[in-house]
Amino acid sequence: MVTQPHHLYVHVPFCRLVCAYCDFVTVGGRAHDILRYTDALLHEIEARPAPGELRTIYFGGGTPSLLSGEQVGQVVQAAEVRWQHVALEEVTVEANPSERESPDWDGLRAAGVTRISLGVQSLRDEDLVTLARGHTAREARQAYAAARRAGFDNVSIDLIYGIPGQSPSDWRGVLEAALELRPDHLSCYALQLALQPDEWAAPPRPGALRWRNRVVPRQDDALAADQYRLAEEVLAGRGYRHYELSSWALPGRESRHNSAYWARRAYTGIGAGAHSYDGAAQRSWNTRDLDTYLEVAEMDECPVADAEVLNEQERAFEAIALGLRLVDGISRRAFEAEFRLDPVERYALALAETTRKGLIEVDGDAVRLSPTGRLLASEALISFAG
Repeated sequence: MVTQPHHLYVHVPFCRLVCAYCDFVTVGGRAHDILRYTDALLHEIEARPAPGELRTIYFGGGTPSLLSGEQVGQVVQAAEVRWQHVALEEVTVEANPSERESPDWDGLRAAGVTRISLGVQSLRDEDLVTLARGHTAREARQAYAAARRAGFDNVSIDLIYGIPGQSPSDWRGVLEAALELRPDHLSCYALQLALQPDEWAAPPRPGALRWRNRVVPRQDDALAADQYRLAEEVLAGRGYRHYELSSWALPGRESRHNSAYWARRAYTGIGAGAHSYDGAAQRSWNTRDLDTYLEVAEMDECPVADAEVLNEQERAFEAIALGLRLVDGISRRAFEAEFRLDPVERYALALAETTRKGLIEVDGDAVRLSPTGRLLASEALISFAG
């Protein structure tokens, strides 16, 4: 019997400074609850089923690096004990590059962490001021160097483009500065400021909403598109493979955990606001409220707020939506094996429209976004949603 791969996401909502552009479940000013929260995570792991073979663990946030190495190690160890089958290929922790919250690099290594995702966002101080980040470019470089000194040979950095006041030459400078560090992986995200986030996102706080209202009129979508093309050009020229809309990696350094999401593999999410998926049709999500989460988890109960079962049409659309995030696109054969019909036939009208607009390409077994389509992915997907 083949044991199906499974993946664990651990949400850590704590932040010293909550970024105004962030739509994730976060809390500021509650560092005193970190120890209690770690214990709650251990309770939730015990209360959860542990199906399949555990392949990856990802600590996201928030700022997971606010946890000590010992606390991260407790969660990793609890997961390894809980799952009957374990073959960990990757354990990632997101970290913030601020001197005021310097991660426990050696402790994280000792805890079994193999990959660091560093929230650099920019190596240009003017951008960091605009974003109201709590660190400087110098601190970001120092944090990167410290992670390398601690022995991490797989380090990813996040960058943001489309920042008001950031010219194409400024963005090129950020990319070149990042490449001087020689990270194994880069994630480049456009600054997106939803004033009314969808149901999956946390509503912006009043102060964050005021900041967004000031910044949104200064955003330039055409400029952001030019910056995205520039990232594709610069990173390809330095040997980074563009494998997902926002992700570039040196050969073999693609994020295994995130790749499981795009491939619709099963995962368990623990922590406040975390989502889970059984790999077939059922999704569930935890309560976002930190106090409610703590109370329920401490009673050895799953803090699930709600769940849904996707019908066949929803699953097929999700296969398209997630598959098109991959630069290589969707395999027609794999889609047909699951849904009994070639996507070229099932979505004939949508493909006719999107190929006519130059957004989608059909190339042998592959259905993928064109270079233009990668800039207009949302517009392309609307055609498949009917």
